Amino acid sequence: MQDMNNTARQIVGSPEHYLDDTSLFTQAWAAMKAARGQGFDPARLRAAHLIDHPEPAPEPTDQTLARVGAKVRALIAEKNIPLHRRNAA
Repeated sequence: MQDMNNTARQIVGSPEHYLDDTSLFTQAWAAMKAARGQGFDPARLRAAHLIDHPEPAPEPTDQTLARVGAKVRALIAEKNIPLHRRNAA
């Protein structure tokens, strides 16, 4: 039983490898749900479950640096950490 759950977990974890045979993915999904004691309606399984969603667009570097800098300054102020100021010549 444990071996079947591991196989199902591998299939569900990488659906892009099983797009040619979606019934295999559906059976693996059903096996995982059954192992948890949950019901499963295959009619509710959509293509979105088979395809990885794209990563969110990266934040522009300037915004990232400003956000991180503000967070660091806030943490320094909150913890009263003394700063050693080194001014450039």
